[in-house]
Amino acid sequence: MTSSMTLYCDEYHCSAGCVLFRFDTPTPQICILRNNRSREYVLPKGHKDLGESIEQAALRETYEETGWPCEFLPTNIVTRAPPPGVSSGEVAREALGATKEAIAVTLRNLDGKPGSVKFVFWFIAQITSTKQHLNTQMAGEDLEAKFMDGEEAIRTLSRPGDRDVAKRALELVNKTRAAPAANASSNKS
Repeated sequence: MTSSMTLYCDEYHCSAGCVLFRFDTPTPQICILRNNRSREYVLPKGHKDLGESIEQAALRETYEETGWPCEFLPTNIVTRAPPPGVSSGEVAREALGATKEAIAVTLRNLDGKPGSVKFVFWFIAQITSTKQHLNTQMAGEDLEAKFMDGEEAIRTLSRPGDRDVAKRALELVNKTRAAPAANASSNKS
């Protein structure tokens, strides 16, 4: 039996964020944020604005909170989203270089009251500049962006859900980056 629940737009929050990568060191680095008020370490994310797509919100929030210009990182994923022209999403399949697909969705029930359900769509992004922009945060935000080795970033994140998302993103990035090398090796034989 299938179960479903309908939430209307005044009954949930819709947010989006990115696991932001930098590749100027031997191992991929992940950007995490220190919330100077709560002293937590978190991934960049925030509310979707009215009229904005989830993808636009993810990149905007990541830029606003970190100060790093960014774009989606083409990553090989397994997804239930069918390719264009295929009617069924019943089967999980590999999508090579799926640049604008969310890798995860977090569902949080904040306190059980109306309007307390929050969906967070997670994407993978990479920086597009070597220069961080200053004063990009919204009024009231006090976040400090820091890049660190991917494994260290995962251990440093305060929330288990953020750690899980960052771990999956790092696995996908490492697998995608290794794929061209594996294909080149098999073509030589």
